[in-house]
Formats: sequence, structure tokens, C-alpha cells
Amino acid sequence: MSRPLVRLAVGIGDPERERLLLPSLAESEHLRIVDRCLSADQLLETVASARADVVLVAYDLHRLTSNLLADLDGTGVPRVFLVQDVEDPKWQVTQGVVLPVDADVELVRQGIDAALNGERFDLGRRDGHVKTDEADAHVAQESAPGELSLIAIASGPGSPGRTTIALNLATALGAVQPTVLVDADMAGPSIGAQLDADPTRNLYMVAHAEPDAPWEWDRSIQAEVQPLERSRTPYADVLCGVPKPDMRSRITRRFLERLVDALRRRYRYVIMDTGSELLGAEGAVHRAAIGLSQQVLLVCSSDLVGLWRARTTLGLMQTHLQIGTDRVALIVNRHDPRFHHSRAEIEWALGAQSACVVPYDNVAAQRALASQKPLVLGRGPAARALLDLTERLHGGKLVLPPEQRRQRRGLPRLPSLGARREQRAS
Repeated sequence: MSRPLVRLAVGIGDPERERLLLPSLAESEHLRIVDRCLSADQLLETVASARADVVLVAYDLHRLTSNLLADLDGTGVPRVFLVQDVEDPKWQVTQGVVLPVDADVELVRQGIDAALNGERFDLGRRDGHVKTDEADAHVAQESAPGELSLIAIASGPGSPGRTTIALNLATALGAVQPTVLVDADMAGPSIGAQLDADPTRNLYMVAHAEPDAPWEWDRSIQAEVQPLERSRTPYADVLCGVPKPDMRSRITRRFLERLVDALRRRYRYVIMDTGSELLGAEGAVHRAAIGLSQQVLLVCSSDLVGLWRARTTLGLMQTHLQIGTDRVALIVNRHDPRFHHSRAEIEWALGAQSACVVPYDNVAAQRALASQKPLVLGRGPAARALLDLTERLHGGKLVLPPEQRRQRRGLPRLPSLGARREQRAS
């Protein structure tokens, strides 16, 4: 007896995901794709009109809210979900088969059969998912709670180069691990301008979406992040800052806490570029970002005024934020040994250790700004110093080793002018 024809309604939304799955599913003898829906509303309409026997839907389908998901459950049509995290409690209580979003065609076919038969689908016994579990375990091992993953880049007032440091650190880390750079500067966000990124995809739009469930956070973040530089740093994304002052009120401490939790589920490193203002209402988000971070990198210029401002900022962190010097490391920027104090003298004066001393390299910096590309993608002493910082940070050794004291070579003793005259007279 031949199997009856099964009508499948698809709500995947992502063109690349559709390209990988739908052609092979359409070749099945007993399966026919009756509708490719671009939104949850369209999918619900197809199911409600009894045109589908089973549904394949992705977690990030457009307009797939909690209410629409409940309406879809109420239809009673068997469902197969492609989700980011199969261990999320939201999906564990969902009626239907739950598969990882990167499931292959064979695994999707098995899930559809299980949904039609009302069977429990055990992912742990499928070879395709065992590999996913191993990959997830590997990522979890790399981003264990005790390891450094959340870093705030701070500075005092002025222009010490904080955003440049944050941008280049995220670029270098993104070459080896999933990394996101968040422009959390409420006073003057500028990462979008430095990269020529789309300013309409930004932090405010994530808050405006009002995500609640983890899958809603994942979908909102995915819609707003942009690739930093895919050709050279394939794992780095950027989330631009709030474009207008009147939008800042939507960014609260509670929102930032939930955003950070969602980002840490997706990325190995989260780099936050915070503003210089730490006091008053304008500095609330900056204080929250610094307080949430595991490590604070305080950027200061090498001149006396920049060091004085850095000492003031360190004092504010200790008195107002209760952040000790063990969580703060200095990045001394634009250092020129001809005019500036040595690293040892700077550390002694500020009472903090250094993570990096970036040499003064104005030509490379101006070239990077003009091309709207990160500095570390080029050459020069500043790029080498930032790459060295990245290697030490990724290796778990952030602070620079003690500076070796150089012995001054003795200058040859020159004869006095009087001795020269005596030699000439003789």
C-alpha cells in the first residue's frame, strides 16, 4: 500500500537555509511543498485553511511572536521547529518536533515523519545531532564562566582613542572566535562612522523590538548586527550605537543586562565601547556596562593631561562603581618615548597595570580612518601592539610582563676643549 501524499507548509524565511533544504525535500515521493511562507501570519493562514498536513518553521521567521506561536499550536497541525538552542525550556514544552537550525535534510525528513506519527523524537540518538552536541560542548568549554569573555573599553574625557582600540580589538579577536562589538557610548557613538556601517541597524532597534523569550532576543540581535569585515575577520560582528539623543531613554540597565546575556550565548567575546561620562543620568548606561564586564580596559593618551584624566577616571571607578584595580588594566595609547614617560612610571603614578602600550603611528591611523577600515588590517607598530594584546587576551595573559630595565650604555669620554688646545700647541 502506497503512502499518502503529505502536504508541507514551509516558514523558514532565510534564503540560504531554504536553498539547502527545500530542493531535496521536494524530491521526496510522498512529500509536496504547498506553500513557502515569508511571515508567521502567512503560515498561520495556510494552516488555518487546511492546506497543509505538517509545518516546517524556523525560530527566526518574520513576525513569529509568542502569540502567533500559540495560535499555531492551537491548530493541531503537526509541527517541526528549527531552533537556535534545542535545550531552551521554551522549546522543550512546545508540542512538536524540535531540531537544530543547522539540521541536514535527512534529519528534517526524520523529524517530519515523527511529527506526522505523533512520536517522540530523540535527538540524542541521531548522528547528525551528536555532532552538534559535540560542537556545542566545545563552544561551552571555550566560553566557560570562569574565562574572560565580557570586556568593557573605557576612558576619561577627551579623545584618547577608546573607540579605535575597541574596534581593532574586536577585529583581531573576530579572526579566531565569534566576537561582537557593541557601541554603548550614549554621548557620541562613532563605530558606524569608522566602518561605514548601516546606522539604521543599531542598539535602539533591538530595544524597540522588546524581545522577551531567548529566541526573540536571538532574532532581534540577528536582525541588527552587521559583519565587521568578513573577508579578513569572519567571526566579528558589530552592533551600532543609538543614532539620536531622544532614543537613549530606551536603553536601560535592565535592557543592557538582558542584551549581554543574549550576546554571550551567541559570541565567545563581547566587547563594549562605553562612553567617558560616568556620573549622573547620562552615565547610567556607561556605569552599567562597566559594572557588568569581567575586565575593564582603560584607554588613556600618553601625555600628562591624558594621564591626569585617566587617574580621575580610575578614582571614579573605585569610589562610585566599587571596581578595584584588579579588574582594570591600562592601554596607553599614542606613546612616543621621546616625549612621554615610560610604562613603569605610568603604572606607578596611576597604580594600575598595563595591558598594552600602543606606539604613536599617525600615518597608519589616518590611513585607516580614511579607508574606514580597522587599523590592525594594515601594518605598523600600532597594529603589531594591538595584535600582541589580542594574542595575550585570548591566551589568558592580559597584563604585560614586567618591563625590563634597560642599562644605559656609557658614552665615550671626550677630551675637554682645553686638552685639545694643549695637544695642538705641542
